[in-house]
Amino acid sequence: MYDMIHNMENLLKNAIKDLCLKANTEYNSGLYKKITELYQNTKSPEYRKKTGYILNNIKLAYDTKRPLCQDTGTVIVFLTIGTRSITECLNFTKIINDAVALAYKENFFRKSVVKNALSDRTNTENNTPVIIYTDFDDTEEIKVDVLIKGAGSENMSAVKMFPPSVEKIEIFNFIKETIEKAGERACPPVVAGIGFAGTIDAAAAASKRAFFESNEQEFCKEFLDFVKDENILDIRTYSASSHIASLAAAISLSCHCTRHASCIIKNGKVYYKNEPVLYHGADIQNNAKEVFADDITALGNLASGEEILLTGEILTARDAAHKRFKENLESGKELPFEIKDRIIFYAGPCPAKTEEITGPIGPTTAYRMDKYCELMHSHGLLGSIGKGERTQEGIAAIKKYNGRYFTAAGGISCVLAQCVKSSEIIAFEDLGTEAVRKIYVEKLPLRVEI
Repeated sequence: MYDMIHNMENLLKNAIKDLCLKANTEYNSGLYKKITELYQNTKSPEYRKKTGYILNNIKLAYDTKRPLCQDTGTVIVFLTIGTRSITECLNFTKIINDAVALAYKENFFRKSVVKNALSDRTNTENNTPVIIYTDFDDTEEIKVDVLIKGAGSENMSAVKMFPPSVEKIEIFNFIKETIEKAGERACPPVVAGIGFAGTIDAAAAASKRAFFESNEQEFCKEFLDFVKDENILDIRTYSASSHIASLAAAISLSCHCTRHASCIIKNGKVYYKNEPVLYHGADIQNNAKEVFADDITALGNLASGEEILLTGEILTARDAAHKRFKENLESGKELPFEIKDRIIFYAGPCPAKTEEITGPIGPTTAYRMDKYCELMHSHGLLGSIGKGERTQEGIAAIKKYNGRYFTAAGGISCVLAQCVKSSEIIAFEDLGTEAVRKIYVEKLPLRVEI
């Protein structure tokens, strides 16, 4: 019996590790067909370029086994345990967390989980603890579904309590308005997981389950016919049981790649739910003009809406680094580097492998740094690179100091990493992925927003 239990423990641990790798590096076959159709059928040259970059990123991630997105997210596991399977004495929580920690270390994935959402935002440095939902059925199998959930899209998710008498059009409008409000912050084209249940927590869990199992296909079809928006790649809906007086609706937004993978463990073997995909890249001709990061005059003459290829030395910094900037500057201390006439890329890359200059790198949502805009630009910051719309507070500060805001496409971190020719941590190394880096980029594709 000991050997059988030990074997099951190893099977589960290795399966979780493999699922983390598959989910982070392999694009879903159904969504790949949809994104390919978008690329082929869009009438917008700009959108064709955007989806072309996505297709190139998909192929590059698969070929190199590097993550589709630098935000390798919170790991969510749906575990269905067959009551007739050999599970005695298995500590599922420990096995799953140990497997995820090992997968993230071995594959050089970014660790993004902090110890406590409110009182201790110290990075756990292994991307655990994992969020685990457990269910049981009367089988001899263990079913494992792994979902990788990035923060940019998750932060734009929503939940609402409807009365049971609600009209379908009201729910459609709620979904549509949530997606429209998310804008570029959710890295469109988006996939929405819609969950229905009787309580907020059950609906939220159902919205994550929807990425694996959609049980309301007619609802999905009617909604997509209702919106007809190429920024919505797909929606998936899972409806659970409910109290007679309730109807909770939750929307979990995802970027174009809903990173998930599944398997079944049965009879001492692991069966992965794989659909083989032959990924093809796209031929992109980016004829935007090259602008150099130290050419202050050229940067100052750029107009909103222009596309450029940026070359030169820039800095990377995210939320935690900006908080330290504020603490230093407000206390009269000098920063450990010069920010005057510099550009900051709001980015936190994956750890680099030995042969890499940087791991996959991409923009984080810019509005989170808007509370620091006035301070940073008043000390000479020239510009920033991120994704999504800025708040009025941020826009006002950027314009006040004649600054610049550029956007980089989200969800193409492997493609953008190819533009980085050197990388060096220059401050706050203890912040890990949020440390300040000095990087040299060549022809980084950007759009001028402000």
